[in-house]
Amino acid sequence: MKKLFVASAAALILGTYAAQADTYVSVLGGPTFAPALRVGGSKFDMDTGFNVGARVGTSLERWNLPNFSVEADGLFGQSTYKGTSNARLQTSSYMGNLIYHVPMDSPFGVYGGAGLGAVNTNIDNGLGNHGGSTVLGWQALGGVEYRASEWASLFAEYRYQDAHNVNAGGLTQVGNRSNNLSFGVKWHL
Repeated sequence: MKKLFVASAAALILGTYAAQADTYVSVLGGPTFAPALRVGGSKFDMDTGFNVGARVGTSLERWNLPNFSVEADGLFGQSTYKGTSNARLQTSSYMGNLIYHVPMDSPFGVYGGAGLGAVNTNIDNGLGNHGGSTVLGWQALGGVEYRASEWASLFAEYRYQDAHNVNAGGLTQVGNRSNNLSFGVKWHL
């Protein structure tokens, strides 16, 4: 996991300096709702939790792909099992996204895209069994943003995230899915 983080950080730094178009950094957070933890065909109900994250991206205009950007993002989410206070599910993801921005002649914008990367799932069942593992995962996201100034935008987005074949907390072949609503600020560099 440490190597993946270092490689992601290096790619972000190189991508940021190589780009001569719109480069941006965002912070975000909000509720994680209807998370689904599936083990052997059984679904475990979870309470609404939270998510926080950050990302850096750059426009692909320089490569003759107007309205597209590429991003690297990290998202952390946590939810508890329904009816408990000490059993929880934590997810950390590190994704590369390709985003399409709908061209609009307005300070408002609409975007959507998808990402692929590493998802670390940490399960604590509240009974002393806990553990985590990292698997390949994917996400789809879309949102609206408002360009408040030359340097900053406000946005709201929905993100669906999915990871399979997690072995953690004494459980095997776990499917981890989440729905995330996030609000944030994007700074245009």
